[in-house]
Amino acid sequence: MITLHQLRIFWAVAHSESLTRASKLLGLAQPSLSQQISKLEASIGAQLFDRNRNQLDLTDAGKFLLRKSELILAGVDEAMAGLQEFSEGARGVISVGALNSIARVLLPQAVRLMAKVYPGVELDVHEVSPGEALELLYGRRLTVAIVAADSVASSGVSFHKMDVFSDPYVLAVPKGLDLSKVEDSWADLDDSSRGVLNSCIQFNFGTPHQRRMEAWNHKAIPQHRVISQSRTYEVALSLVQEGIGVAVVPALTARIGKDNTFDVDLYRVNLPDRRIVGLVPSQYVRVEPYATFLAALEQAGGDIDLPPIKDIPPFLKAIDPVVDTIADEAS
Repeated sequence: MITLHQLRIFWAVAHSESLTRASKLLGLAQPSLSQQISKLEASIGAQLFDRNRNQLDLTDAGKFLLRKSELILAGVDEAMAGLQEFSEGARGVISVGALNSIARVLLPQAVRLMAKVYPGVELDVHEVSPGEALELLYGRRLTVAIVAADSVASSGVSFHKMDVFSDPYVLAVPKGLDLSKVEDSWADLDDSSRGVLNSCIQFNFGTPHQRRMEAWNHKAIPQHRVISQSRTYEVALSLVQEGIGVAVVPALTARIGKDNTFDVDLYRVNLPDRRIVGLVPSQYVRVEPYATFLAALEQAGGDIDLPPIKDIPPFLKAIDPVVDTIADEAS
């Protein structure tokens, strides 16, 4: 007999492709997971995984069970979510994962809208990277993940996806570095200003975003040198604010709160916008209070007030977007 507990473990291991990652997702000891998988295989009389040194690959039986388990677990989750409608005051917890730069601007408005309809619902916010958000969704420890669409490969997404807002990329420069009339970044700037413009702060994300920014820098600022690498937009903008260099960032990241921004100037660049999307298991889309939260999220995205952005500098207008490396991998 197969239990729901075993199915959830199997589902998490299948998506994680290793017991180590599944153990972290589920918060269970690795030997316990291995034992449950062995019991499951014994009960059905078939091997579910080919066990390699560092990876577990699904057998044909495993692929069959994965398809069926997704339907079963989705049905159970939908039933449990639906039963919340019958609880007094529609109380419950909605777990949301997002980058800090998105959460701090988007979620306060969404929570305010949500509280008008469901004041008893608690929001559990996780500040996580896109990769971590997906893992937590697969492990059923998040209800909603808010991520940049191009940070999630389409082949890895099996959730309902909704557009939240579009965030333009900008060139953040220190105050006083006026690029509005610069036709030639070498001839039209003095040595000091040219030195700042050529000092680029890049991002060590290990994602397609890092590669596309490197490609854009080579085209737009040929004489640039990387003076710093950062893992967060906030650190990069802090460096720009101190006059250390420049960075290409999503405009929203320059906003600290409702009325405050980093003390930098932002110039539009010819790059496709960063599309922010919400990922949610399909069984929650039409069930309350999740449906109301998703609507609040969408409205909050439409109401976002971006910081002031100046027109694209003349010397950047002739730069072709790096279309081949900036294609939206989640569309």
